[in-house]
Amino acid sequence: MVNSEEHDNTLDKAAAWSRKIPADILEKVEGGRDVPAESVTVWIDPLDATQEYTENLVKFVTTMVCVAVDGKPVIGVIHVPFTGFTAWAFVGQGSNMRARSSYSVSTPKAIVSRSHSGKVKSFVQDAFGNSTTIIEAGGAGYKVLSLLEMPSSEAIPMDQADVYIHVTFIKKWDICAGAALLSALGGHMTTLKGEDIDYSGTALNKGGLVASVGVDHKALVKKLPEWDPEKH
Repeated sequence: MVNSEEHDNTLDKAAAWSRKIPADILEKVEGGRDVPAESVTVWIDPLDATQEYTENLVKFVTTMVCVAVDGKPVIGVIHVPFTGFTAWAFVGQGSNMRARSSYSVSTPKAIVSRSHSGKVKSFVQDAFGNSTTIIEAGGAGYKVLSLLEMPSSEAIPMDQADVYIHVTFIKKWDICAGAALLSALGGHMTTLKGEDIDYSGTALNKGGLVASVGVDHKALVKKLPEWDPEKH
């Protein structure tokens, strides 16, 4: 099943794929594996951070594709169109991204949504204290990339955060690719209660999310206050 935020029945022949896999991917990925077609769900977000795009805040804009198998993210791609950089990961095989050498969870830099900053600020401060640095940003793809380290060959200006928190409903095409990148690097993206997110079935994730890498994710979740996204 293929799920996309945008729908267009017009075929764009310019978008055809030659099926040639880039050399940097072939260096790290041994190959694919056969799985039943019915176990595969593809999530596509052609334009993440739409609001920011209209405001010309293009650094937040990404395009994302994710392949999930049996509800688990396996392949994730986050493309930053206004720089030309593409982050990718194949869980269990490789990625062109990596975790930074250190993160703080005692007084972390928390990256949150610009559009829900009022709700999430109090939530984050209840969890980590009033001295917590809160970074407001657009786009789920950008927020995940802010947790990671760019390849040394890339010089893209980005915020650096320790944890990504979202306290309201969010669509799975916004987060599946990021979940795959984090998973490939030993990180996690869960609901605010620490539950795994199923990337099959319905498009809406109702449990909020907390994303991290390079830290004890379970300990991080325990710091979070009780919160019901369905009531906020």
